[in-house]
Amino acid sequence: MTTNVLEPKLVELTAVQYFSAKLAYEMTPWSLKNILEKDAKSIVLLDVRPAEMFAVAHIPGALNVPLTDLVSKLNTLPKDKTIVTYCGNIVCSLAPKAALQLAQKGFTVKELVGGIEMWQEKGFPVDKKA
Repeated sequence: MTTNVLEPKLVELTAVQYFSAKLAYEMTPWSLKNILEKDAKSIVLLDVRPAEMFAVAHIPGALNVPLTDLVSKLNTLPKDKTIVTYCGNIVCSLAPKAALQLAQKGFTVKELVGGIEMWQEKGFPVDKKA
């Protein structure tokens, strides 16, 4: 039986374990903005949406590596920085899937909660391709 790399293993956790892990691997728009202002070089911001969506609006400094291209681009990403993945919104599953793939390959990862939609709702800056 083959396992899909995008399918997480089912693990029994207590509520304390689950929420501790959740908080350890998620980042809010406010905490991301703070890091970008103070120490942007410590992270790589990875927008895993399709290029067309990235062109409409993305967080300044983000790299666009669509989830479908992630495996072929792994060697271009640094293992000595935290990679923060994001996608469209709170219900988009691209960012957690990308974070899982990266974590499985030994990268340090976090996910931006709410994606670009929540980032924009807070009035934080976005770039657009010209």
